[in-house]
Amino acid sequence: MPIMMPNQLNVIFEQIIQEGKKQQLTQKDICRKAGIDESTLSRAKKAGDMRYSSLEKLANAVGLKLSLITDDALIELIDSGDLFE
Repeated sequence: MPIMMPNQLNVIFEQIIQEGKKQQLTQKDICRKAGIDESTLSRAKKAGDMRYSSLEKLANAVGLKLSLITDDALIELIDSGDLFE
């Protein structure tokens, strides 16, 4: 069962990859740090589906944390201009 819509998952993958690039990490480096095979990431990106635990490991590998926020909190971040800071 997918954890979210494929498009949303791809946005998260891109955020993880972009954060890795800021740290001069390749996708291969991120996967290695996360303990995940590179082919797993490739398949997940194509399928738009990944286990939460694997996604969390990828995020943690670049210093990110997965979290949920309410729509109201998201709107506040957008309005304040702090969403991407």
